[in-house]
Amino acid sequence: MEEFEALEDQVPFVQHPLYREAMQHVAEGEAAEAVEALQRLAGLYPEEKAVHDLLLRAQLRTTFGDSEHIPVEHYQPTPVLRNIVLLLLAVTTCLVMVTAATAVYNRFWVPRVQAQQQEEYIRSLWNEVQLRLDTGDLSGARQILDELTALTPGDPAIQDALRIVQERQAWADQYADAVAHKERREWQQAIDLASGIPPESPEYDRAQRLIREVEEQAALEASWQEAQALLQSGDLPSAISALSSIRARDPAYRRAEVEEQLFQAHVSLARQLVAEAWGSVERLREAIGHFSDALALRPTNQELIREKNLAGDYVAGAEAYDRGDWVAVVDHWESVYTTQPDYQGGSLDRRLEEAYPRAARQLIAEANGSMRLLQQAVTYLDRALVAQPDDPDLLEERRLVTDYLAGAESFANESWDLAIAVWGPIYAIRPDYQNGVLEKNLRLACESSEAPSEEFCLP
Repeated sequence: MEEFEALEDQVPFVQHPLYREAMQHVAEGEAAEAVEALQRLAGLYPEEKAVHDLLLRAQLRTTFGDSEHIPVEHYQPTPVLRNIVLLLLAVTTCLVMVTAATAVYNRFWVPRVQAQQQEEYIRSLWNEVQLRLDTGDLSGARQILDELTALTPGDPAIQDALRIVQERQAWADQYADAVAHKERREWQQAIDLASGIPPESPEYDRAQRLIREVEEQAALEASWQEAQALLQSGDLPSAISALSSIRARDPAYRRAEVEEQLFQAHVSLARQLVAEAWGSVERLREAIGHFSDALALRPTNQELIREKNLAGDYVAGAEAYDRGDWVAVVDHWESVYTTQPDYQGGSLDRRLEEAYPRAARQLIAEANGSMRLLQQAVTYLDRALVAQPDDPDLLEERRLVTDYLAGAESFANESWDLAIAVWGPIYAIRPDYQNGVLEKNLRLACESSEAPSEEFCLP
């Protein structure tokens, strides 16, 4: 056999001893021996199609008997039966190949594809675990890890991930406990729990914010208690300061209570200042500020609006008094006196008696012939005469004003002679009356009259 194998590398198959042996068996009609020799020859020449062709024909001859001749030369023409057999053999070979390919596919390819699919699925599960961890869905991450445990039991990465989930769950529970203590106003317990959450925890930033919120809430609560004590002691300015600080730091903290107490404190302090002012402009200004702050909280409170306006008019009148604006003094103080005659100790009636004649003279000096201002001056003179009915200066001022108004009415009606008769005597004693307006109008009346007065219409 070793000798035959050595010859395979040296000679063509037709010169091989096995080939000659096979042909000898064929010639002698020994089909079985021929098949055996050709099988051995085909093993030595696996790539030679002619050898396999001879082997096939020898096998067919063994199968079908001696009815078919197998020529020795491989190049002889193929009989019809041989073509049919070859076709059947080809079909059979194809079926064998398909069967073999299917077996190979099922044995090697399918398991490989399934393994790849499972690997991709496991990878997707790990991605989902990370996503759940990133979003804080610890329960969902644990469920996926349980599925991974069933798919890849004993994977140490799963144990590491479960440890991370357990740690994060513990931190989340600790944060939730801190929040619960905060809601119960147990400030220190909340701070202690939140402070124990380490920086590597996803809850760390929230825990730090919670600590700041708790500290601020604790400070607000301390300020609230301080404000209550100040209110109880009657220290309204300090109580207002404490309550205003609370409201500025956190408008939502006890909002209704803080606003109500601020409102009441501002109103009480404002009224206290008004009651104790006794004409003090500074105290009344302070009271006005507190009225304004109270109205910012209750803007439709009509009683407070009235009280603020009284204080405001009194202060405005006092300021006008200091600068000598007597018309403004009367305007503001009359409003206060009409509403509340005894305001600020009842001194307004005396001060108005002083202001009326001055206001009247101010209007007369500034009127420049304005009938409206002069009529207002007459009103102030009448009020001044109530207190000083025999004052000759007031009486004279009133006469001049009323005469001028009468002349102005006649002038407006183009009753020139009547206007001249009224204005002439005024001009005789006060030629500069109404800053020259009297002189100008008198001259115009004289020019317009058909029979001007020789006494008052001088060339």
